[in-house]
Amino acid sequence: MNMLDYKLTKFENGLKVITAPLSNTKAVSVFVLVKTGSRFEKEEENGIAHFLEHMFFKGTKKRPKSVDIARELDSVGASYNAFTGEEYTGFYVRVESSHFDLGLDILQDILYNSLFGKDEIAKEKGVILEEINMIKDLPAAYVEYVMKELLYGSKPLGRMITGTRETVSKFSRDDIESFKKRFYQPENMIVAVAGGNDPSTGSGQANWLEKIKNKFGEIEKLKPEGFEKIEESQTKPELKIFNKATDQAHFILGFRSIKRTDERRPILKVLNNILGATMSSRLFSEVREKRGLCYYISSDIADFQDTGFWGVGAGVDIKRIAEAIKVILEEFGKIRKEEVSDEELKRAQDNLKGHLYLGLEESMAVAQFLAEQEMFWEKIDDPDQVVSDFQKVTKSDIKKLASDLFRKEKLNLAVVGPFERDSPAGEEFQKILERYR
Repeated sequence: MNMLDYKLTKFENGLKVITAPLSNTKAVSVFVLVKTGSRFEKEEENGIAHFLEHMFFKGTKKRPKSVDIARELDSVGASYNAFTGEEYTGFYVRVESSHFDLGLDILQDILYNSLFGKDEIAKEKGVILEEINMIKDLPAAYVEYVMKELLYGSKPLGRMITGTRETVSKFSRDDIESFKKRFYQPENMIVAVAGGNDPSTGSGQANWLEKIKNKFGEIEKLKPEGFEKIEESQTKPELKIFNKATDQAHFILGFRSIKRTDERRPILKVLNNILGATMSSRLFSEVREKRGLCYYISSDIADFQDTGFWGVGAGVDIKRIAEAIKVILEEFGKIRKEEVSDEELKRAQDNLKGHLYLGLEESMAVAQFLAEQEMFWEKIDDPDQVVSDFQKVTKSDIKKLASDLFRKEKLNLAVVGPFERDSPAGEEFQKILERYR
């Protein structure tokens, strides 16, 4: 028996709809996932997927001003937002279940009836330019983009999701409409609903489906565009430094990794948990607790449809950055050469299990879990199956994957701090990378 009771339906125009009733909540989440993001943009469009996401909330024919949209949602205590990544854009409204109709209506309205007024476009450019400034002023955030540029160069994956001052300043209404028409097509979208039923309004799985069909079922079917794929060609350790006057050095150190659909992904999730995903992980214990080298340190996975990266991010004393890099590289070497303990393996597996189940207590998390699986894997594994995949990981699996991925020719280091690439500090960083075995 599946933990989640859901139904997947595909309309004639290609739209996929997932409905998942939940008995333990009076909330319902309506989530629209669109298979587009910054890596689908042309060079001159850099940032337009993110810009469009913002513009959807700036007024429609039915709700002409942004405050009209916000007021309706706020009046029923809704939570709502949107986000843009490299490969997907998401929109959601979470409401008390009797207000399902309102949540669905507003999402359909903003996605297909937005005005994109010239004055609003001009104002939003100012907002996003300040967002770009904010990111560049936050070294812990900006170092991620330094790493992306190191890995993917001028390819779409190497660019900022927000775009640049130059590209954003030039966006026109025609540019926005063109991007929307190319990607906001039913075949490129999933609508997921998860939450409680409301008997007083006739709300329920069948009713949700009928209402979604009325709102989205007649949208014209067009074939969406694809994206530029990545061809890996790295043969030696690479270093990129963004020189900035800071009181702390921020860096990401890691390796080119596996794509999202690789069958070894559960192994990488367990490995990541052991090394740096928790406050009891090896890196947190060794680098922060034992040596006091940093305030924050964590590892994470960035995986895409055709490539991936695994790395460790940290903020350290400028004078001790070389020491921190060496200590982290030593930990990489240990997990390559020695099997993890039974205790570490079980602790990581139980942590991932608990994190997944606790996260799925909330209706929005369920909707997103189902939609992302269907979009990128074209199948939906029940949470119990996902947990089972974690439990099947062995110590030898982890050692083998670490041996395959944590290799010198896949090693990369991105740094934000008061350093020059061609300075003694830059040369020292490069030598440390070259000595990694």
